[in-house]
Amino acid sequence: MPYKISFPQISGPSFLSSDKVCLLCFLTLCFLLSFLLPAHADDVLEDSVHQGFGCQVCHENSDGDGPANCTKCHDHEVDAYKTGIHAQKNSQGEPNASCSDCHGDHDISPISDADSEVNRDNISETCGQCHSQEKKEYMAGIHAKAFKNNSDSAPNCLTCHGFHKIESVKKTPFILNTTRTCGSCHQGSLDTYRDSLHGQIVTLQGGTGATCWDCHSSHDIKKPTEPASPLSKNKEAHACRKCHGTVTPSFLSYWPHSSVHDKKNYPILYYIYHMMKILFFIVMVTATIHTLAWMRGFPNIIKTRIEKARGRRYVFYLRFPTWHRLTHFILFISVIGLAISGLPLRYSSTEWARTMITFIGGFKNIDLLHKSMAALLFLAVLLHGYYLVNLVRQKGFRGFFHFLFSSDSLFPKVQDFKEAWDEFCCFLRGTCEPKRDKWSYWEKFDYWAVFWGMIVIGGSGLMLAFPEITTRFVPGWVLNVALIFHSEEALLAIFFLFIFHFFHAHLRPMKFPIDETIFTGRISEEDYFNERQLEVARKSPEELEKMKVQPPNFFFRLAVYIVSFIAVDIGLILIACILYTAWKTGNIFP
Repeated sequence: MPYKISFPQISGPSFLSSDKVCLLCFLTLCFLLSFLLPAHADDVLEDSVHQGFGCQVCHENSDGDGPANCTKCHDHEVDAYKTGIHAQKNSQGEPNASCSDCHGDHDISPISDADSEVNRDNISETCGQCHSQEKKEYMAGIHAKAFKNNSDSAPNCLTCHGFHKIESVKKTPFILNTTRTCGSCHQGSLDTYRDSLHGQIVTLQGGTGATCWDCHSSHDIKKPTEPASPLSKNKEAHACRKCHGTVTPSFLSYWPHSSVHDKKNYPILYYIYHMMKILFFIVMVTATIHTLAWMRGFPNIIKTRIEKARGRRYVFYLRFPTWHRLTHFILFISVIGLAISGLPLRYSSTEWARTMITFIGGFKNIDLLHKSMAALLFLAVLLHGYYLVNLVRQKGFRGFFHFLFSSDSLFPKVQDFKEAWDEFCCFLRGTCEPKRDKWSYWEKFDYWAVFWGMIVIGGSGLMLAFPEITTRFVPGWVLNVALIFHSEEALLAIFFLFIFHFFHAHLRPMKFPIDETIFTGRISEEDYFNERQLEVARKSPEELEKMKVQPPNFFFRLAVYIVSFIAVDIGLILIACILYTAWKTGNIFP
């Protein structure tokens, strides 16, 4: 007979139907579970890297059920995490990835374990929990395919983004580090990228410019030959338009990863580059021999000068009119400014170049300075062009033609080669100072070098400054050629000006420390009669008398000395930086 359980009747509300019974059952259930849960955690920890740890090791309060504190054992990793974007988002009240989101809670496996959430084979799934779109793109790209074939060497999320210190993809450190990360697998492409304008601008502008992923995409990376690639034939114009407004088919023939050392794929660049190197060494070797020969004859020249200086008269003659002095001053300022703003771009990978950029105020200021100085250089050329046109108007074409071949002209003549040889022999013998006319052969060389430089450096610079306009008329690869001419010719000009021109004009013993003539327009009687003997002999006493002028103003001379000293110091510092880089890298043409 089955038992029947009955409850006694109680007046008033039923005790069994009250909320007190529900609460009692709930508390009883919680009490029973409190015995079961710790045993479950212990079971999980047996297969974890934290096996044998007590609850209090990770959890802060005495009961072992507070929030976990990973800093006790992983302080280095936690400190790195705190500087990353995940921790920054959390601190701003935006829930983001924490330690347990990537590593798990209690069932934390070693990275080497195939079941670990941070194992190389599983990391894309782990990151994909929050970054589903990026995971989808990555799985469709060439890196995911390579990962399936060889997971040990192919890149995954951590390869580019790092482990704990995960930085914002918009910040400079990430951008600069990631281009180097790409280069760890694509070293050849990284080298050519760094040598390109894109790479130099990104380095100096603090990551702003065309980076690897701007052209190749970031996650969904495909071979350029694939139709879906942003660099495929039907899409590459769109990729270039991100930075360049007008992109013509001719523009697309530019070689973004060209190399002057790749004779097979870029023969025109290879031969032009080596031609410029040969020109550089011919000029440098010739100028060095010329300078050393001068130094051989200096002792006797100085001795002769001292003897002739007895009874010196402080008489000055006008050598350069105001127009020439103004043109030279503009040229002088522009060349110094172009050197200061141009060299950091060429040597963008060096510490001294980045220091110069920071000192001037960043790449934008450097770019503005370079373009401003280029405009100033063109102004100097226009002023001199105006002078030549006016000279033709005054003399007529026939008179101007006769003037070109006269002794007062800077036009080269056969006689200049004879004078150069005679002067060279004179210095080697250590005899007295040779006789010169109004213009020496090396002054004519300086003069015509400016014209050559304007054609080569100025013309190529205009092409590089306006690539969209340039490629309307010429193929895009002409810009690659223009960059070689612009860079190598500028380096040659800087070396020649800051070493040999400065030496001939200012630093040689007869003129040290500064030759004021080109700034004040006045030359002392001593210098004029010793250095320009042939010109003095051609002039009558009346003509010489008309050339006499008042001595230069003291304060003006002081300003000339200050500006000239600064210019010479800047030039020598830049040359020292270039030579230091050449010594460190073993190559003067980085």
